[in-house]
Amino acid sequence: MNENCTDINNVVEPANKTTALHNLPSGNRSLKCIYFNARSLVAKIDLLQCYISAVDIDLIFVTETWFSQDITDAEMAITGFDLYRQDRELRTGGGVAVYVTKRIQAVRMENIGSFNEALWCRLIIPGGQQIVIGVIYRSPSNSQEDEDILVQTLRHAAQHSRVIIVGDFNYPDIDWMNWSGVTLKSKTFLRIVQDNFWHQHIKQPTRANNILDLLLTSKEEMIEDVNVGETFGSSDHNCITWTTIVTRGLEEKRQRYLDWKRADWEKMKEEYDALVWEDIFEELENQWFT
Repeated sequence: MNENCTDINNVVEPANKTTALHNLPSGNRSLKCIYFNARSLVAKIDLLQCYISAVDIDLIFVTETWFSQDITDAEMAITGFDLYRQDRELRTGGGVAVYVTKRIQAVRMENIGSFNEALWCRLIIPGGQQIVIGVIYRSPSNSQEDEDILVQTLRHAAQHSRVIIVGDFNYPDIDWMNWSGVTLKSKTFLRIVQDNFWHQHIKQPTRANNILDLLLTSKEEMIEDVNVGETFGSSDHNCITWTTIVTRGLEEKRQRYLDWKRADWEKMKEEYDALVWEDIFEELENQWFT
């Protein structure tokens, strides 16, 4: 997406504006979403306005807004959207924001941890369903104290059943193909993601050769059509677009999933320890040779 807004269609295909949730051919109802690292949204708000005028988007997630208390909501407003922002404190740069279409009711959540550069909202979908959305900017120069606060914040978020988290996490050493990290901070983050059975949807580099920007969900089927596109203006990060499935069509078969968060791990361990493995292996060996 370049600065004069002549190349916006490289990010996502344009669509006609609608007045309700998007109805997909499958019968699913959905929200169209975009995320980008802005490296100063103040300097790019006109570009974003231009993009929104041509593309049907419901949720806009932004990191590195570089907002400050001197920048008003009115200056950053986009027609048809409510703005939620969390500016970096004490220092310049950083900051996160979410624009939510006025077609969806959103409520800001203040009780999900205390990590400063994180913003959380609850989306209240027609029909009664709720989705918790979060956007996070993790500085590569985070202290260990900051890292501990981030971990606790993510644990708070994991208490909700339908969660979408997106942002610039700056863990370049994580290998997402093999789910392995090099540094202690990366390994700790991976453990949080795995312990909560979250799904990480970004498989392509988002800055140079690194996957720094992540899209996490509590349920894999919440997300479809993930695309890593062009950079946003002069930013050095690629935009990410996706479709969030809000409700699924009646024709889709219901699938049952094991809810491992509610597993009785102590009972499972007791039963595991009670197994007589010698007898089991002997029985298997007898079956093998008969």
